[in-house]
Amino acid sequence: MEKKKGFLSIINKMVFYPPAIAVVFFILLGIFIPEQFANGASAALSWITTNFTWFYAIGATMLLAFCFWAGFSKYGRIKLGGPDAVPEMKRANWFFIALCAGIATGIVFWGVAEPMTHFANPPAFLGIEGLSVEAGQAAVPLSAFHWTFHTYGIYVSCALCMAFFYYNGKQKFLVSSGLYGLLGDRVNGNAGRLIDGLAIFAIIGGIGTSYGFGVMQIGSGLNFLWGIPVSNLLYIGIILVITAAYVTSSYTGLHKGIKYLSQTNVALYFFMLGFLLLLGPTLHLLNGLIQNVGSYFNNLVTMSFYTDYMFKTGWSGSWSIFYWAWWLAYAPIVGLFLVRCAYGRTIREFVVVNLMLPSFFGIVWFSVFGNAAIFEDFFAGANIAATIAEHGTEVSMFALFNQYPLSTVTCTLAMVAVALSFVTLSDSMTSTIAMMTTKDFGVVDGKEIDMRDRDANEAPVPLKLFWGISMGLAAYVLLSTGGTAALQSSVIVCGLPILVLQLLMAGGYIRAMIHLDEYDKMSSKELIAELMKKEQKENPAPTKDSASELPSAPAGDPA
Repeated sequence: MEKKKGFLSIINKMVFYPPAIAVVFFILLGIFIPEQFANGASAALSWITTNFTWFYAIGATMLLAFCFWAGFSKYGRIKLGGPDAVPEMKRANWFFIALCAGIATGIVFWGVAEPMTHFANPPAFLGIEGLSVEAGQAAVPLSAFHWTFHTYGIYVSCALCMAFFYYNGKQKFLVSSGLYGLLGDRVNGNAGRLIDGLAIFAIIGGIGTSYGFGVMQIGSGLNFLWGIPVSNLLYIGIILVITAAYVTSSYTGLHKGIKYLSQTNVALYFFMLGFLLLLGPTLHLLNGLIQNVGSYFNNLVTMSFYTDYMFKTGWSGSWSIFYWAWWLAYAPIVGLFLVRCAYGRTIREFVVVNLMLPSFFGIVWFSVFGNAAIFEDFFAGANIAATIAEHGTEVSMFALFNQYPLSTVTCTLAMVAVALSFVTLSDSMTSTIAMMTTKDFGVVDGKEIDMRDRDANEAPVPLKLFWGISMGLAAYVLLSTGGTAALQSSVIVCGLPILVLQLLMAGGYIRAMIHLDEYDKMSSKELIAELMKKEQKENPAPTKDSASELPSAPAGDPA
C-alpha cells in the first residue's frame, strides 16, 4: 500500500513559500496594526495613481489590441495542444466558465451601482449636470467601458501566452511559462519563481477586493430586506459560509464543481435579465441598449486614453485605473485557469469565447440594469439615487428590484447570485493556485500529464484548503481595516508590476510566432511551414543589395 504523502512532500517549495509567507505577513499586519496598514495602502495608492495613470492607459489598451492581433491574424489557426487535441467540454459550458471566472461578484455589485453613480455624479470632463438627461445617456456606456473589452483583454492576453507555451511549447503549468518567448529556459530559475510568487500574492489582493465587495453587498442586502444589523460578526459569518462552499466545490474539481456552479450562476444572470426586460420598461431598455452600443464604440478610443490631466479630479484613479489594476491582479491566475479549459481549441476560438462573447454580455448586462435603474429614478420618481446615497452602493441592486413585484424573491436571488459568483471565482482560483504550488505538476523533466486525465489534472486537497482559507482571511482583514478604501488601495498596488509582466509576455509571444518553428512543438510541420512562409513573405529579411541602396548619412552626422 502506497504511503500517504505529507503536506511538505507535495508542495513545490520554491513556488509555495515566498507568496505563502507574504500572505501570512500581510494578514498579520492587518490584524495587529490595522491603522498603519490602511495608511500605508492609501499612500501607495496615491503614489501610483499620481505617477502611473498614463502607463495603465497605454498598457491596458495595448493588451487588448494584442488579443485581437493574436486571434485574427494568420496565427489564429494554431490549435492549442496540436492537431490531434480534442476539446473536453462543449462551447456553451466553456463560455459559462469563462464568464463566471472573470467577472465574479463584480457585475452583480456594480450593474446598478456604477451607472447610478455616474448618473448622479457624472465626471467633470463630461461637463453635464447630475441627474439630467445627458447624465442618463452617458452613464451606461461609461460603465460598460470599465467592464467589457478592456477587462477581458487583460485576462486573455495573459492566458494566451501561457496556453501556447504550456500546450505547444511543452512548458510547466506556471505563470512564468508565459515569458518563455523572452527568457527561454531562464523561466525555470529564480526569475520564474519571483514571477510565480508575485502572481499568487497579487491574486490574494484581487480576491480580497472582490470578496470584500461581495460580502458587503450580501450584508447590506440582509440589512435592507430583513433589518439584520451590519457588523464584523455578520461579515465573519458570511465569509465562513462562502469559504466553506468554494473549498468544498474545489474538492470536486473542474469537471464537476466549477462546471455546475457556472451553469447555475449564468442561469441566474439570464433570469434576472429576463425579469427586468419583461416587467421593466421593455422598449426603453431595448432602445437604450442599441444607443449604448453605438456610444460605447464611438467613444472607445477617447476613453481608453483618458488620464484626467487637466481637471485633476482623481476620477481616472478612482475608476478606470482602479478597474484595470483590479483585473491585472487577477489576470495571471485567471489566465492560468482559462488555460485548463483551452485544450483542443484554436487561438481564434480562445479569443472569441474568452474575450468577445463575455464583453458583449457585459454590455447587455449594464444596459439592462443601468437603464432600468435610471428610468425608475428619472421617469418614475423611485428615488433610487437617494436610497443609494443614504445606504451605500451595496444596496443598489436591491433598491432597483424593490420597484417591481416579487421584490423579496428577486433580491434574495440577487444575493444568491453574488454568493455563487464568488464561490465560482474562488473555486477556480483556489484550484489553480494549488496546482501552481504542487510539486511536479504539469510538464516537468519531459514528463507530460495527459490533460484528459481528470484525476491527474487536480491539485492535492491540503493545498486547496490552505489557499482557500488564506483568501477568506485576506478578505476579512481588508474589510476590517478600512472597507472599500483599503480594498481599492491593495489591488492597485498589486496591479502595477503585473502590467509590466503582461506586456513582456505579449512581446515574447509575438517573438515566438515569428520564430514558430523554434517554439511550437505540437503543430503539424505543414502548418508551421505555411505560417513561416507567410511571415517571411510579409517581413522579408534585408539583403545585401537592398542594404546598399539605403541612403548614406550626411557628412558629419553619426551613421
